[in-house]
Amino acid sequence: MADNLSDTLKKLKITAVDKTEDSLEGCLDCLLQALAQNNTETSEKIQASGILQLFASLLTPQSSCKAKVANIIAEVAKNDEGRSAVDQAGGAQIVIDHLRSLCSITDPANEKLLTVFCGMLMNYSNENDSLQAQLINMGVIPTLVKLLGIHCQNAALT
Repeated sequence: MADNLSDTLKKLKITAVDKTEDSLEGCLDCLLQALAQNNTETSEKIQASGILQLFASLLTPQSSCKAKVANIIAEVAKNDEGRSAVDQAGGAQIVIDHLRSLCSITDPANEKLLTVFCGMLMNYSNENDSLQAQLINMGVIPTLVKLLGIHCQNAALT
C-alpha cells in the first residue's frame, strides 16, 4: 500500500502538469481510497510530496476532476498538520474564490462541488479560532449566507 501510494503521488505530479485527465482521475481515486483507509498517514505523505501546491491548478472550472481534488483537500484539512499545509498552500482563499464564483450557478454538478468546498472549510476551521477568524477576514460569511439563500433546498449543502 505505502509503495503504491508513493507511485501514485509521483504519477499524479506528472499528470497534474500534463493535465492527462484519465490517469489523473485514477490517481485521485487511489488517494481518496488511501485517505479512507488511513487518513493520517496518507495525509502526511500527500503533504510531504508537495502535491497540494499543484492542486490549485487542478481546481480550475474546466477541470473535470475538481470535485475529487476538493475532496482530497477536505480530507487532508481534517488533521492539524494537514490544516497548516492547506493554509500554506493558500487553500482557503482558493476555495472561497471558487465558492464565490459558483455561488449562483444552480447546476447539480456544482451543488456537489459546493458541498465539498463547504465541507473543506468546515474541516479546515473546526475548533480553530484563528483559522475561523482568517476565514471571516477573507469575507466568507456573506458568501455562505448567499449560498444558504440560493441553495436552501439542498440539505447536504446547508
